[in-house]
Amino acid sequence: MRQAFNIAVVLLLGYLMADRALMRAQAGEVGTITCHQGAELVKASALKKGFGDVGASSQSENFLSSCLVTGRGQVGDLIARD
Repeated sequence: MRQAFNIAVVLLLGYLMADRALMRAQAGEVGTITCHQGAELVKASALKKGFGDVGASSQSENFLSSCLVTGRGQVGDLIARD
């Protein structure tokens, strides 16, 4: 049982490292923006949809925190990366 757990941990770490490496390799592609630029786009989109400044700022901060934690986010067709 312990050996199965250790194998699962090693596989999970390998997956996470490969995912991070792939994300860094794709960061220079066309259509990628930074998390901060994505947050500004989210705020502008929310303001266009009729949200107030506080609501738009809240959505922007939520996107930014999510993007910084996960390392990626999506705004329309654009991919935001940390």
